[in-house]
Amino acid sequence: MIASEAFAFTEIASLRIDPIYRGEGVPRGDGRLVVIIPGLFGSDFYLWPLRRWISRIGFRACTSGLWVNAGCPDRLTSDIQKWIERQEPRHDRPLVLIGHSRGGLLARALAVRLGRRVSHLVTLGSPVGLVSAFAQHGNVPPIAHPTMSTVWNASNAARRILDPQCRFPDCGCEFVDNMRASLAPETTVLSIYSREDPIVPPQASIVTGARNVEVTGTHSGLVYNPAVYRELARSLP
Repeated sequence: MIASEAFAFTEIASLRIDPIYRGEGVPRGDGRLVVIIPGLFGSDFYLWPLRRWISRIGFRACTSGLWVNAGCPDRLTSDIQKWIERQEPRHDRPLVLIGHSRGGLLARALAVRLGRRVSHLVTLGSPVGLVSAFAQHGNVPPIAHPTMSTVWNASNAARRILDPQCRFPDCGCEFVDNMRASLAPETTVLSIYSREDPIVPPQASIVTGARNVEVTGTHSGLVYNPAVYRELARSLP
């Protein structure tokens, strides 16, 4: 199943020739800051097509400031928050958070910390629904999914190397509280996922009270998927 992720390259090719990527028929944005957060073991580099498009349609695209999304989630969330404050020091201006895969978890925690400043929270192929439900209720059974379990174990291994003092999720840190807390009523939530995703099962991405949208395609390719761009064009203005 993981081999299907190679088709992400075809999604990049499809995006580049799609009218949506040229911004045709897309409402213009209002210049607000849009922070895009990479997935596990990813950097800002692979997200440049999405940032380029966000800028093209009238928003101010911004990287996460992370050199790699690995390690203690509380540290990473704090690092991104500091980066955002440098990019947009005025607290009266709304901003948008977009997170791919594990980046969606960090985006969700950030949305709680930034409160009503976040107009939109968008997650792409992220297990944010499952993790939030577990944090809130503590009795949500884990989804039997071998690939997600393997990825979770790899994430934990990297965390132990990069942040040996981190005891997540048993530490009771601010990140755990953020995943448990409710979002500000001003924040619109959109979760986009793929039924064909071999890494994050679709049911893990369903967020109660959000607009949940299913598309077709790979997990990695969600950040290049023209259907995802169409959903963003409908939701962000």
